[in-house]
Amino acid sequence: MASLWLKLISISLIYLNVIAKSTPHQESEFECVSIDKQSALQHPLMKNHRIQTRPSRELLSILSTSNGNILREIDLKGSEECPKGQVPIHKQKTNLTNSLIHPQQIHRAGRILKQSRRDKKKKKNNRRKKNKNKLMIPSALLSQKNKIPHHQPKLFTETHLHYAIVRTFENTTKKWRGAQALFNINKPRVVQNQFSKAWIWLNYIQGSLMSSIQFGWAVHTNLYSDDRPRLTTFWMSDQHPKGCYNALCPGGYVQIHKSIYPGLVYDKVNALGGKQNTVHLSVAEDPVTKNWVLTIGSIMIGYWPRQSQMVDGASEVYFGGFAGNTASSQPTTSPPMGTGEFPTKDLSRSCFMKQLKYVLSDYSVVDINANEVEQYVDSRKCYGVMFLKYVDYDSRETLTFGGPGGQC
Repeated sequence: MASLWLKLISISLIYLNVIAKSTPHQESEFECVSIDKQSALQHPLMKNHRIQTRPSRELLSILSTSNGNILREIDLKGSEECPKGQVPIHKQKTNLTNSLIHPQQIHRAGRILKQSRRDKKKKKNNRRKKNKNKLMIPSALLSQKNKIPHHQPKLFTETHLHYAIVRTFENTTKKWRGAQALFNINKPRVVQNQFSKAWIWLNYIQGSLMSSIQFGWAVHTNLYSDDRPRLTTFWMSDQHPKGCYNALCPGGYVQIHKSIYPGLVYDKVNALGGKQNTVHLSVAEDPVTKNWVLTIGSIMIGYWPRQSQMVDGASEVYFGGFAGNTASSQPTTSPPMGTGEFPTKDLSRSCFMKQLKYVLSDYSVVDINANEVEQYVDSRKCYGVMFLKYVDYDSRETLTFGGPGGQC
């Protein structure tokens, strides 16, 4: 009997040793720092900044206009909390800037600075001609099957970056104070030096200067240590024109929540045709503090201080997908976007954003106006976009997008 017990103990020890080897200890992906010592507040502009720890009543009123199904559908949770007075800051692999993967500031600002007056006049005349060829989204269904002209002007010149979006018209004089949507969570298959995002852009452009707040979920192998979808943000401003992800740079994003933070993994992802795991994300200017606040449902996660971000509001808004390669020195295969399939009416098989809304200049929240946006897909053989006008009460204005990628 004693020998039997010894054998059982030996087998158990071997089993435990195998488990220990197959599940190595995972180092925490964030560090807790004092809320007033985080990088964002270590900037001269933030010297007298008063930290906002909760949304104002006016901002809560804005958030309450969203549909009632949002809160129960949140699938993003922080597994650990920082102690009182501290906040979690994600330990990113590197501080990537827009010069690598956010080229719009270079294309629309850097090149403008280098233009001569003659070049500006020539480009202005060419733009007038091209604007006649832009396709406006009608108040009905749009998809990659709609005959988008092949001569549609490109938003960006970089061949390693791809977009499938709807956007507000460039020539509008309107200003927006925020945007929001209900995202479903997907895990497109990417390899090293690739990224794929479901994304909202709030941009302010004045002459050669651009400020931007961007948010959503991203699979990003250069930014994170794996290929899991994560809550991700990006910002740029006049004081920080190269931009910065998440919470690492002075003068930028201020973290407030004790357990939910940019960089946190979405644990539940969708299976094609299965249950759709969703999260409602919003960035809106607080009417009282004028800070740009990031929320999940009505939960405040953090904000971008008014001292450095879009005092006059956003002049354009984009919703959709963004995918590409961070290494652009040689031709590469472009990654999948969304579910990896082209968008369809079947939302259980498509990457989507539902309940697309703007916050207007008077802080009222409205569904996006299908007559004030246009679609843009730079590579139709690799990606597509489909806009569904008012699907139902829960979905409302809905956008689906994605594609397999490939040689784009």
